Amino acid sequence: MDILRNERTTPANAPVQPAPVFQRRDEQPYTTLGKDTEFEGTLKFKEGLRIEGKFNGDISSEGHLIIGKTGEVTAEISVGSIVVEGKITGNIQANDLVELRSQAELRGDIKAAKLKIEEGVIFIGKSDVQPQNLRKDNAPKPQPVSQPSQPSSATKPDEKKEKDKAPAGK
Repeated sequence: MDILRNERTTPANAPVQPAPVFQRRDEQPYTTLGKDTEFEGTLKFKEGLRIEGKFNGDISSEGHLIIGKTGEVTAEISVGSIVVEGKITGNIQANDLVELRSQAELRGDIKAAKLKIEEGVIFIGKSDVQPQNLRKDNAPKPQPVSQPSQPSSATKPDEKKEKDKAPAGK
């Protein structure tokens, strides 16, 4: 019977690893500025931040930002991705996704790889939505088109006028 035993089987007393649990971006653990928080200045973070209070200034991160339902932000925002449920006055630049949920209010421009807008959003501004690999600033510069040269015997209109004005006799 030992011949049939698979050596790769897990011993009975080995700990069982739980299956990974998928979490939406807005359900992952974050640092949170609560609804009674007011903050002004430059905010930088690495992974995730949720703002439920008031913020005024600049936000910069490669991570994920959530502006909660009670969040009120006046800022220039540059992040990896963002979910907006509250109010923002200012421009957003995201390397990946900008998601505006149904109660969101945004007064500013968006530049992102992807944009998702739910029904009921107030959005006053412009959007530039293109995947990173198709952005104009990453695309190769177009080469100038060469103009065919004009024959040297052709006289331009300005040159003809100058010849007509030249004094005769020389």
